[in-house]
Amino acid sequence: MQGNFIYIVIAICTLLAVGFAWQEYRRANKRHLLLRIIAVFLAATALACIILPIAYDAALKTTDEHKAILLTKGFDADSLNKADTTIITTDAAIKKQYAKAKLINDLDELPKNSSLHIYGYGLNADELTQLDKLPIVFHPAKIPAGVTHVSWHQYIKAGEPLHVQGRYNNTSAQKVKLVLSGLNTGLDSVMLPPNKSTNFNLSTIPKTTGKVVFRLNADTVLQGSIPVQITPVKPLKVLMLSASPDFESRFLKNWLSQNGYAVALRSAISKDKFNSEYINIQQLSLDKLSTQTLNKFDVVIGDLSVLNGLTLAESAALKQAIADNGTGLIVRADSTGKTSWVQKPFPVDRPSGKAPASEAIIVDGKKTNGKLGFGQAHIAYQNGTQPLVKTAQQQVLASSTLYGSGKIIFTTLNNTFSWMLGGNKQDYSVLWSALISKAARKEGFDDSPVAFAALPFAGEPVQLQIAQAKTSSIKINNEEAASVQNPNVPFEYGAKYWPAKPGWQTVQANSFYVYANRDWQTVQAADKLSATENYAQLHKISPIVTKQIQQKVRIDVPKIYFYILLLAACTFLWAETKSLA
Repeated sequence: MQGNFIYIVIAICTLLAVGFAWQEYRRANKRHLLLRIIAVFLAATALACIILPIAYDAALKTTDEHKAILLTKGFDADSLNKADTTIITTDAAIKKQYAKAKLINDLDELPKNSSLHIYGYGLNADELTQLDKLPIVFHPAKIPAGVTHVSWHQYIKAGEPLHVQGRYNNTSAQKVKLVLSGLNTGLDSVMLPPNKSTNFNLSTIPKTTGKVVFRLNADTVLQGSIPVQITPVKPLKVLMLSASPDFESRFLKNWLSQNGYAVALRSAISKDKFNSEYINIQQLSLDKLSTQTLNKFDVVIGDLSVLNGLTLAESAALKQAIADNGTGLIVRADSTGKTSWVQKPFPVDRPSGKAPASEAIIVDGKKTNGKLGFGQAHIAYQNGTQPLVKTAQQQVLASSTLYGSGKIIFTTLNNTFSWMLGGNKQDYSVLWSALISKAARKEGFDDSPVAFAALPFAGEPVQLQIAQAKTSSIKINNEEAASVQNPNVPFEYGAKYWPAKPGWQTVQANSFYVYANRDWQTVQAADKLSATENYAQLHKISPIVTKQIQQKVRIDVPKIYFYILLLAACTFLWAETKSLA
């Protein structure tokens, strides 16, 4: 039947071509006769090709590669290459979203002898180890909106500021307000620009001790929990050395005593005569400063003129206390022109001209709420120093440097008491807490003895490392867990644990926090993207493993060519006839 149809079409089109060619031949005007006859035959041929299936045989090189697609969170169904593939997933939620995917329980069930393509955010570090160096092709999803990186000190001491730093990816056209909160109270916030990935730095001084969980929200959307363990500390012992009673020393002494510091104050009355005050501390002789006396203090705060006026023995004792015992020194610059060892790392620039108007300053990377007059003097930056307080124009007002096992801090600020006179206790507390905590002698370790390869989440395996001298088994929530000693660090042991619920967990005499799955979702996505991309770079699929196969295929000729040919021939015949009229 198919063959008869072809013959019928050819016969009809041939008759049409002959008939129309005969009509053209009989026409009286013989101009362009040959072209007209050719156009008739071309039109008839094009008509036949439009009606009939026209195809040709060709050799096509293919491979015997079979693909397996692993779907992970964040995949885009429209981006999948579904030809000759097996689509699988280990996530039940993805199975509901994409019914064609086959649900497997574990990565050990991946199809054998197939090239693995991973779509979405990818796999975490623990899951990637289960691939056992299997080569993959990774098709990463775009990183979602939210906090992509975050860090903070999980162990701090009472009175120390909690700093939460990270990066937020804002994919919307609107600004986002990032809020650090605790006990349903906003503690600090920052506005982040639209359509941009931005670094952020939030801070607060916790008012309590023990285990506290703060929250980080973007507008009203929870980003994650911030667990912190705040340990009480014994009051820092501060020695103040003043050339004469002044407002700055008086307000600082009152603030220190009100905040539980142990304070001893020595003020010069005349040559070799001093007045001493003692608050929250046992009295001791301050007439002659010795190493033994200075070692009893955590921080020494003094005017530059007083420190320059110390005897050789007192100056040597101060150097030894800082370098050997870790005692901190905070130096307040004054108008003295004499330069000594305490000022050598901090050259002061005093430009002439009118003093700038009061403005907010930047303390430890964060702008103060109130304004402060700081005069013309500022510290010229030197290698080996760390700026702590700056102006908006990046002029340094306070800087620190290491001196043996201790630190020296130098500041040109001499009127911070104006904040207290104006009722601005918050900025005053932030400034002096930052300077004193930076300078104070450090005792013990600030870090937790429990470390993790990644943030621990409920229902997922947690690999933790514990520093302990004993080789006894590790107990997590009063249950023994198998531990393995680190061959390179004899006092460190590792253990694998599957927490069932989020919240605080106990391990030996310490604690750690397990996050709910809703916490830090964008951080999890960013970590998986990075880990999977690194794995894919190290374990690429080699083109050598796919065998090429040459096979013959029949390819249809597109009909559009014949439509164009028919239209061109008919247009020529019509235009040629019109030209004769």
